[in-house]
Amino acid sequence: MKTLFLIRHGENIWNRQHRLGGWTDVPLTPLGRAQAAGLRPQLAGLETDGVWSSDLVRAWKTAELAGFAPERVPDLREINFGLLEGKRWESLDPATQEAMIGFEGFQAPGGEATLGVLKRVSAFVDSLPAGRHLIFSHAGAMRALLWLADELQIVPHTTVYVYEWPAKRLVEVWRQD
Repeated sequence: MKTLFLIRHGENIWNRQHRLGGWTDVPLTPLGRAQAAGLRPQLAGLETDGVWSSDLVRAWKTAELAGFAPERVPDLREINFGLLEGKRWESLDPATQEAMIGFEGFQAPGGEATLGVLKRVSAFVDSLPAGRHLIFSHAGAMRALLWLADELQIVPHTTVYVYEWPAKRLVEVWRQD
């Protein structure tokens, strides 16, 4: 059994601008840095068997500001938005927006399908030993695992989702005050 503490990175510049960040390495905003630092007391004393993050700066910097030195893992990246990378949410046609929100059927033009994200994130989680693992990642990667648990939802910055694997069960959600 694995207990995963899934944590989305803090706010970054493109989040503030409503742009699709994907694999673009966008830094945290001052608010994002404060959100990440706010995780420190929430996660203090949590015993873990591993700390992992996406290799994109917004994820690993969130982990560091929360007090951890994660191993950086490319498989924990956000979806590759391909030709949509950097586009503003408001500029997308309604069908694309709906497909992204619905998750299952979305394929980024010139990029990745959501089910591809699910495959790579699931393969990484499968490779972990039993125990308790902190995973600092992105909304798309986390939504993939939440979709498996029939808990598909919008993932706010620095919210912690406690998730059991391989049961694919969301146990609880911790939000910052």
